[in-house]
Formats: sequence, structure tokens, C-alpha cells
Amino acid sequence: MAARFLTSLGVSLLAAVPAICQPNLPRTPFDADKAKQLQAEWAKAIAADVEFGNSIGMKLALIPPGHFTMGPNGSTYRVTLARPFYLATTETTLGQYRRWKKDHKIEGADDEFNADDRPTAKVSWEDAKAFCVWLSEQPDAKKEGRVYALPTEAQWEWSARAGTATTRYFGDTDKGQADCSWFNVTYTPNPQHETKGRGRQPVGKLKANAFGLYDMLGNVWEWCGDRRIDADTGETRDPVMRGGSWRSGAFHCTAVAHDPGSPQTRADNIGFRIACQIVER
Repeated sequence: MAARFLTSLGVSLLAAVPAICQPNLPRTPFDADKAKQLQAEWAKAIAADVEFGNSIGMKLALIPPGHFTMGPNGSTYRVTLARPFYLATTETTLGQYRRWKKDHKIEGADDEFNADDRPTAKVSWEDAKAFCVWLSEQPDAKKEGRVYALPTEAQWEWSARAGTATTRYFGDTDKGQADCSWFNVTYTPNPQHETKGRGRQPVGKLKANAFGLYDMLGNVWEWCGDRRIDADTGETRDPVMRGGSWRSGAFHCTAVAHDPGSPQTRADNIGFRIACQIVER
């Protein structure tokens, strides 16, 4: 029975797949070969593809579920993701975002930084959520039952780690970081605007992690969908962005780094990538 897509975490997922047919949930750490194996096993179990593309040129990869320890040392907790989901292999680009907002551009940036292959920026959490709603209403999404959303923090970190238990998917230090992420290599003062080569870089040009995801660290901070609003206590928390950016030092371009921002925050180093949940068809 084929899978379909939905963002609601309250829906009973994968009910059409007998538990005996579902792969065991892995625990980190596991290596790149195991990551690819898990993607293939879960795709088979839910009769879905390891990767799919949509009508605006996005590619999304199947992310298997599992157990991991989330957060930085000294502030960790155990998390179980019981359901597979899809995550875009790159950050949402300006070209893709302009399918929704045709004239969107980063004011003050040199022309190269407004090219279609650069990650979109100057996008608030509210903007990113609205884009997901628009994308979910496109004919191909409606036909396939795909509803897009921002990933949760747990989904984002699990995906960024790609089976590793280190702060980066290539280790615990910044050795080799320039091969995998765009960041402020020398940690020199940031330019006021993107200029002279310093700014957002074309997506998908550096090494991917074991799940086939590019630029999970660096380039632009990525909004996550979580936002706690508790009517009983009156508590409201700002949403969070993850992964660091081109303005960040290496210490912020990790799987555990996060930065809160108001839902209206916009900057030339803040963007997002999309997720798609899976339910039975």
C-alpha cells in the first residue's frame, strides 16, 4: 500500500504497514553505509521512493526514524522519532521561493547573491510557514497528498547528524568543516551587506551528509516549526533556527547550535528547508 504525505503529527502513521515488516529503529551512532541501508529499507517498507522531486524543482530525501541523544553536552535528552519523513536535500533557494513571491530579493546584496541558486533569505518564520501552505496547495502536491511544513527541531537535528553522535556529521572539531559548510572561516568582522564573495553560496556544492542532505550546517540559519504556546500558563516561546550561517564562526555551524528569533525576524543569513510527513494512503 502506497504512502502519502501529511504534516499532522497527531495522525496515526504507517498503520498500513504491519509492525513485523517495519525495520527496527536504530540508535546512533551508525555509519554512512547503514544510513543508506536504512533509507532503502524504510522506502521498501512503506512502498515509497528514497527521494522524490516536486513541481518547483525541490528534491526531498526519505529520513528513517530512530533514537538519538539531542542537544549539546550538558543539556541533552533522549529523543525517539518513530516515523520516517522526508526532508529537502537543500535549503529553499531564491528561485524556488520566487515561484511564490516573484519579486523577492535581498536588498543591498551584490547581484551574485540574488541568483536563483542561492538560498533564500530575509524570510521570517511566518513567511516560511506561509510558503509551506502555498506549496501544499500546488496541483502536484494535492494530487499526491503532500502537505509541507518546517521540520521540528528533533527532525532537523536527527537529519543533520545522519547517524553520528558528534557535534558535526564529520566529527567533533572544525577540521574539514570548509568541505561541508559555508561559514565565516576566519571569523573576521561581517560585512554590512553581502559583497565581494562573502555571503550566501549556491546550494548543494559541498559534501552531503550520509542522508544525502547538503548545507545542513552553515550558509543560512534554518527555521524549525516548533513554537510553544501554552494557553493554560500563558507561556509563549520564540521559534528556533538551527545550523549556523555564512556569518557564523565554526562553533555555531554544528548539529547542536540553535538560535531563537521572533516569528517576524528577517536577516540575510536566515532561511529554511521544508519537510513532508508520511502517512498511510
